[in-house]
Amino acid sequence: MFCCCAADSTSKDEPVFVRAMPVHDDRAPIRGDGEVLLEDPAVEPAQEEPSAPEKQAAQELPVPAKPPAPLVEEPQVFEATLSKPSIESALGWHLDVLDPRHLFICRLVQTGTSPIETYNASVATALQIREGDYVTAVNGVTVSAEKMSEAIKKTDKVKIKISRPIVFAKTIAKNGMSLGLDLKYGPGGSSLLIEGVGKGAFSQHAPDVRTGDRILSVNGTTGTPYVLMQAIQGSPALDMGFSRVA
Repeated sequence: MFCCCAADSTSKDEPVFVRAMPVHDDRAPIRGDGEVLLEDPAVEPAQEEPSAPEKQAAQELPVPAKPPAPLVEEPQVFEATLSKPSIESALGWHLDVLDPRHLFICRLVQTGTSPIETYNASVATALQIREGDYVTAVNGVTVSAEKMSEAIKKTDKVKIKISRPIVFAKTIAKNGMSLGLDLKYGPGGSSLLIEGVGKGAFSQHAPDVRTGDRILSVNGTTGTPYVLMQAIQGSPALDMGFSRVA
């Protein structure tokens, strides 16, 4: 590119041609002839390798923690549906049917494949079936423990209503008195069912204990009804744990 401009060192009648030079960019390299060398826009500039301290700092950055799983509020009463491989299949629990109103879950049978274990593995902890829970309805049947037991055996889909137990403790001093309790229990059980409360140590020291409550522990001892009865008979003072349907 050429342009015309005046120069006072030559003849007035003759124009002098000088070459126009591009303005230099101090940040760009200059070739020997004075032209600025511009980088090819299609070529990415080389990235500087981070220094060792920078690498170490990047590695030491804390990894963001995963947000905690939302808490599921534990209900006192909920429904669960259990699927049996066949109508005759066991659900995977041992039931106490001594109370005519409810079924009491004495223990869960661990097989790895029972309908209850399958159900428990599919729900939150707050909705799992546990030992010590009460069954208050089976497929809509609530008439009695006997009728609920029969309903379980009639279908391979069992919809049950579970009630968590209300657990509480009492200290009873016999002071030479009888307990004043009518107790009922059966083989394979894990508690003593109170069938009646009369005059005695219980009416004096624990008047709020009532028919239908269950004795779960005596002075820290748990186990079969026989073990619990032995613990009651062998001590003048009793620290007792109880269960009641919610």
